[in-house]
Amino acid sequence: MKTLKKILVGWVLLGGMGFVLLRCLPNDEPSWSSVATNSLLILAGLVCVVLFVKDPIKTNKPIYLNFAAFFCLSMVAFAYSFIPASATSRLQFFVFQYHQLAYFFLLAFSVVYVVTDSLFNDFKLPSKYLVTFGIVAATFSYYYSPIIQNPAYLSSTQDVRDFNSISRSKDKLEQDGRVEASAAEIAMVTNLGIWRDGKQIAVLFDEQKVRRVEELLPYRGNNFACLYYKPLFLSNISMNVLCVVFVFLFFGFKYKNDPPQGAYIEKIIFLFLPYCSLEILHHYAYIKSVEYGSLLDVQEIGGYLTLVNLVLLLVFFSLRLRFITSVKGEFYERELVSDAEHISRWRDAFDNLVVRHFLNPKAVHGRLFAPRSPGGEA
Repeated sequence: MKTLKKILVGWVLLGGMGFVLLRCLPNDEPSWSSVATNSLLILAGLVCVVLFVKDPIKTNKPIYLNFAAFFCLSMVAFAYSFIPASATSRLQFFVFQYHQLAYFFLLAFSVVYVVTDSLFNDFKLPSKYLVTFGIVAATFSYYYSPIIQNPAYLSSTQDVRDFNSISRSKDKLEQDGRVEASAAEIAMVTNLGIWRDGKQIAVLFDEQKVRRVEELLPYRGNNFACLYYKPLFLSNISMNVLCVVFVFLFFGFKYKNDPPQGAYIEKIIFLFLPYCSLEILHHYAYIKSVEYGSLLDVQEIGGYLTLVNLVLLLVFFSLRLRFITSVKGEFYERELVSDAEHISRWRDAFDNLVVRHFLNPKAVHGRLFAPRSPGGEA
C-alpha cells in the first residue's frame, strides 16, 4: 500500500503541474474526457514503471516496460494542446499524425509481446522481442506505408484532391454570382479523375462527376477534417484488429494448454479486448462522420467509455503491484517459475464469483478460472 500511495502522490503532483500549465499557458482547451483519459494513462504508466522495478520475475519485466512506454506516450498528447494551430498548423498536424502512429504501434507491440511471451515461453528475451517486432512492424508497415514514405500523404489522397478541385470550382461559381450552384453545375466546371502515384490516369464521366461532387461537397468547412483523416483512421482500425486477434489467440492458447500465468495478467490482457474493440468502433464512427461537430460528439462519448476501461485496467495493474510486493505474492510468483506444472492457478474473489455464478466448476476444471489438481493434471 505504501508503494501505491507514493505513486498516487507523484501522480497528483504531475496533475497539479498540468493544471497550472493549462491555466497559465495558451492552449486549445481540451475536453474534460480527454484530460481525464490522458491523466489515467499517465497514472497507468507510473504503475507499470514500478511494476517493472518491483516484479521478482525477470521474464515479466519486459511486459511492464512495454506497457509503460505505451501509457506514458499520453504526455505527448497533453503537450499537443499547447501547440497554437494558427501559427504552426503544420507542426500541430505532424505531432498529431506521428503520435497516432506511435500510439497504435506501441499498443500492438505491448499486446503482441504478452502473447509471444506466453506461446514461446522457452525463448530468450531477444528472440521474443524479435518475433514481436517482426509481427507488429510487418503489419504496421503494410497499413501505414503511404504515410511512412510521404509524411504529407494525407494531403495527396484521391478524396482530398477531388475535394480541393470541387471546392475551387464552387468558390469560382460563387464569385460569379452562383451562390447556390447545384452539384451538376459544379461538376460541369470541375476536372475530376483517378489519380495514381501523383498522376491523373483517367477522367470521370459526367454522371460519375456529379455523384462525386454530391459525395464530397458536404465536407466543406470544418467537416473537411472528417475526410482528411480517413486513411489514418482506417490504418488505426487495422492495428487494433491485430490486437483483438492476438488477445483471442492468447486465451485460445490458455484454454488448450492451460499454462498458469502470473496473478492478474490474464485479466489485464482480457481488458485490452474491450479497449481495442472500442478503438475500432470509435475510429469507424469517425470515418462515417460527415459533420465535424458529430465527430467531436462521437469522440467525447467514446472518451467516456474508454475512461471506464482504463479505470478497470488501473485496478488490475494496481492489484498486480500489491500482490507481487507481498510476501505471499512473491513466493507464489517464484514457485510459478520453478514448478509451473504442479502449482494451481491463483484465484481471487473475482474468479470465485465468476465460477460460482456463471460457470460449472466441474466442466472447466483446470481451465482459466479453475485451479489445477494437486497432481498438475488438467
